[in-house]
Amino acid sequence: MKSRAAWLGAGVAALVVGTTACQDGDRSRQDSEAKDTPGQRVEQAQLQSEKAFDDARDAQKEASSQQREAARAQEDVQRKQQELQEAQAQAQKEAQEAQASQQQAQARTQQAQSVAQQAQASALAAQRQAQQNFATQQQQQASNESATANQRLADESAQQQQAANPNAATQQAAIARNSQAPTAQAPRQEQQISGDVLSASAQEVLVSQRGEPQVRLKVGPGTQVQVDGRAASAADIQEGAQVRASYRTDASSGEPQALRIDATSRAQPAAPAPAESGESSPGVPR
Repeated sequence: MKSRAAWLGAGVAALVVGTTACQDGDRSRQDSEAKDTPGQRVEQAQLQSEKAFDDARDAQKEASSQQREAARAQEDVQRKQQELQEAQAQAQKEAQEAQASQQQAQARTQQAQSVAQQAQASALAAQRQAQQNFATQQQQQASNESATANQRLADESAQQQQAANPNAATQQAAIARNSQAPTAQAPRQEQQISGDVLSASAQEVLVSQRGEPQVRLKVGPGTQVQVDGRAASAADIQEGAQVRASYRTDASSGEPQALRIDATSRAQPAAPAPAESGESSPGVPR
């Protein structure tokens, strides 16, 4: 009731204001109202007040509806802001994870490269050792075959001389002793080799003779080296150059020790190699 009375009072006030505003504009209507009885004027005032109350109530409903719409819009804004913050946090987390994965991948790549380099170095070292062992075996085999051939020639010569002159037995025995002594020392005698340089450094020169197995000549302080007729070091010899070298097989290590190396930097026909890799054969009387 109090609320209704309050709305009624507000309607009356609005009606009075509206009436005052209309008085200046509509004098004829005031004249007709002046002729009405007081009861009719009160009834009209109540009707106008009720109408104003209805208008005010409708306005209040509209205001309440707009307020609810504003509240819902505010909730939507807050929800969108929260979703945006969550999306930003998720994106930052994924970026950090991607960066960590990239760092791990780089570390694994570097580790794999290091392992590959070590494996390649080991393979090269093993290949170099195998080539050196093969060359040493070939040299030893050639020396043994040369010694066997020399002994066979000496035996055949002795048999022929004995058949021709029975008194030559003593001489043949001396010849056999002379032939056996150089044979025992053959691996340590000076030998010759000619071929193409596969690689050269201050410590060694790798030579290939007419496509045969490679010979690795060790270079020492006493090795004489010439390149195109001028004194030089083994490191000055270019890959592909032609060389003619003399060497001696070391008795303890079994490695060829270079005594003299003559290198030609321009490609030239290789000089013919002496028979039996340059090994000297004991003289056999004819």
